Amino acid sequence: MSATTSLKLPDALKATIAQVAALEGKTSHALMVETLQSAMEDALARQQLFAEAEASYQDTLHSNAVYGAADVKAYVLARVAGDKPRRPQVKPLDVAKPLTPAHD
Repeated sequence: MSATTSLKLPDALKATIAQVAALEGKTSHALMVETLQSAMEDALARQQLFAEAEASYQDTLHSNAVYGAADVKAYVLARVAGDKPRRPQVKPLDVAKPLTPAHD
């Protein structure tokens, strides 16, 4: 089911939409609908990512267990090289310690 919605667009944006639609062989309406649909899918995916990240963070706070980034990096690089390294050791989370990057 479709619903009619009215948008007031700045003249420059309206001209850009018309130009892009023409280049893509679409109507301005079709381009706007596709663009809005894509933006909403992206927004929902972003919100899902945020929710999963927050759940993971809360789980980390609850378990109080983390891995050192440098230890994980060394482990992964050793595995990729074909070695059989020991798994990194779990460390207690120190919330007072600032986060450091895992890269060089």
